[in-house]
Amino acid sequence: MKAVLLQRPNVLELAEIPVPSINENEVLIKIKSGCICNGSDPSIFKGAHWDEFPVVFGHEAFGEIIACGKAISGFSVADMVSWWFKTGAFAEYICINPNEVAMLKIPADICSEEMSILELAMAASRVFINTEIKKGSKLLIVGLGPSGLIMTQIAKSMGAVVVGWDLYESRRSKALALGADKVFDNSREEVSALTVSDGFQADIIIDAFGDDLLEGNKTLNNAIKALKPYGQIISYGQPVNGRVIDVFELQRKCARICGPSNDLNEIRKISVQIIDLLIQGKLDLKSLVSGRVPLCEVSRGLALVTEQPDKYIKILVDI
Repeated sequence: MKAVLLQRPNVLELAEIPVPSINENEVLIKIKSGCICNGSDPSIFKGAHWDEFPVVFGHEAFGEIIACGKAISGFSVADMVSWWFKTGAFAEYICINPNEVAMLKIPADICSEEMSILELAMAASRVFINTEIKKGSKLLIVGLGPSGLIMTQIAKSMGAVVVGWDLYESRRSKALALGADKVFDNSREEVSALTVSDGFQADIIIDAFGDDLLEGNKTLNNAIKALKPYGQIISYGQPVNGRVIDVFELQRKCARICGPSNDLNEIRKISVQIIDLLIQGKLDLKSLVSGRVPLCEVSRGLALVTEQPDKYIKILVDI
């Protein structure tokens, strides 16, 4: 089968490798479509978070189960599925043990090529597992990339008031179109004051951006100024160069900081809600697609999302 291998940091190669064989606890999936992850794929490509090479690159995809091990229950041949989290998506086939991931069936009436973004929706939904969102809760989402835009829609479906920050006007406009109440350019010196000017104080800040591009790495610290006392910060973004936090401001607000949930059972539960939002038309993944590349041009796709973030949100990979 054809597969994109990360041979070593910064080196991708389209290769022919054997179709994986499954054991009794695994399913074999024919990949229908993949998707470049704007957050972790560029950092894994550079050698971060990974130390075993070569590896089949990519982790966002969906596909059709074509074989099941004899111990498999709950899934059948011909099921369309997505899953979180397993590397190896940029290939014609992948074998997965459903007990080791959060695997989700995709109903036929919503199954289309943008379902390769469903893995990201599952990943993004994890920020809502260990926090209480109710009608009127105030969220500040810092970073309106693909994850931030998905979080915006999920939070609005829960009745939250959502304010978004992003450097790029195109992404701020997209967030408004998808339901955000207000958006601000976080490069503005007065962004914290603007955010709280009408009495808004965030119950929750979601850190959903990568490396801080502002001088002094001040984005998250500016956001903390808009957090209410005893508020919560959820760290979701994956900055290659780490995050700078002013601990004085953090302590002054008595803020709590945590990561998204990695509890597979809880992710499976909330993923069912994601499917419901798709069926109800309350979660739009299709409008996030802004380009596509063939399997042999994954490197070009990576360059598009990293070098032109104002233009490209999600890049599909044709398998």
